[in-house]
Amino acid sequence: MDGNNAATVSDVLDEIPVGAFHRRLLAICGSAWAFDGMEVIIISFTLPVLIGAWSLSGLAAGLLGAASLMGMVLGNWGWGWYADRYGRKAAFQWTVLTYSLFAGLTALAVGFYSGFVLRFLTGVGLGGALAVDTSYLSEHLPTERRGRYLVYLDAFWPLGNILAVVLAWVFLSALATGGTVAVPLVGAVAGWRLLFVSAALPALLVFVIRSQLDETPYFLARVGKIEAANERLRAIAEENGGSYEPIDGDVSVRPAADFSRLFAPDLRRQTLTIAAAWFAINFGYYGVFIWLPQTVGAAGVVGNVYAYFVLIGVVQIPGYFSAAYLVERVGRKPTLGAYLVCSGLFTFVFAAAMPGVNVLGLGLAGFWSFLGGLLAASFFTLGAWGAIYAYTPELFPTEARATGNGFAGGVGKIAAVIGPILAGALVSSGYLLALVPLAVAFVLGGIVVLAFGRETMGEQLA
Repeated sequence: MDGNNAATVSDVLDEIPVGAFHRRLLAICGSAWAFDGMEVIIISFTLPVLIGAWSLSGLAAGLLGAASLMGMVLGNWGWGWYADRYGRKAAFQWTVLTYSLFAGLTALAVGFYSGFVLRFLTGVGLGGALAVDTSYLSEHLPTERRGRYLVYLDAFWPLGNILAVVLAWVFLSALATGGTVAVPLVGAVAGWRLLFVSAALPALLVFVIRSQLDETPYFLARVGKIEAANERLRAIAEENGGSYEPIDGDVSVRPAADFSRLFAPDLRRQTLTIAAAWFAINFGYYGVFIWLPQTVGAAGVVGNVYAYFVLIGVVQIPGYFSAAYLVERVGRKPTLGAYLVCSGLFTFVFAAAMPGVNVLGLGLAGFWSFLGGLLAASFFTLGAWGAIYAYTPELFPTEARATGNGFAGGVGKIAAVIGPILAGALVSSGYLLALVPLAVAFVLGGIVVLAFGRETMGEQLA
């Protein structure tokens, strides 16, 4: 990858036309991403049921809801480190298997403690998958399409959210024929247990990853496996109907970086900036969405919460596609910064539209202000997620890419734990007070990106 005017992996990938290989890769990586989205949001629908089934206090319910997010901190950091040392493919397989296995085992939980442990271990796999999936996909993409494809990857997230809504409706409502309103039964089995059993199905994706994917050419070249890297590039070119120029054997073999590399003089500023952005987006997103079923219920504007969440998921998709267009047209930095700021502004709008709220006489209360603010906040927040996933892998060199992804994501998941807990603590004093800190976090995160971020559009991966 260095010197002597030899072709680099980036050079070769930039010459291979985008085609069937990239679409197949996006479908596989996107499926894993959708299942991540499903696993994360399921707790929003099961938590009210478990509060009744296990007689949970408010603190216990908050900790249970945040358990997978706590596990994601460890998963982001640990699996990112693992992927930079032992390979992206191996880490990808293990993370998908981990979150699927423990999500399914959550069906056997008998109370708070076993439920917390199993949700925490589910989160370890989820956090790792998020760090590794983006690294894996980014290291197969040409420079001019990389940002767009990484946003497309994140666009699978609302599909997973919608799947979670459908499964929750099936097992907690449609098939429920017994029990109580608080704890519905499907036959003789609690519906929430069957919901978690269904969450184990993504384990089947491991067989697809093992049979359809290989290690990335960037990783292979970085560890000195030049012949294997060239074979990988040749296979990609053949599947897409193009040709390729082999990379030269005289490349620098770089050891995997440790966390200290992220704070070296050449990376420190971008590490801190992107970590701040991850903190802001997680703090705001999870603070809003973990409690959103209760928020919507308190607003009293809808009858069927499942249909409402499908609508929220549907509006997120154009949010992603708009971000996919803008990251390649105006850049990663302005897209992410602007979408974070807009997320904060519209979060404030729907908070100010809650019943009984009158902010400075603005007259925002009412159905349309609530619905419009919520849908716009959802549009921009999920677009910001797409932009941040496109931006982050480009900020770190190959030997530190998964570690950097994992570090930033781990910082974010710390915020993801704090956000819902803070919102839950403040909600008794009013939804406006609970939601305003989340809106402010979005705006501050956007300002940090716009002020200190480094633009990466058009740059080859290092």
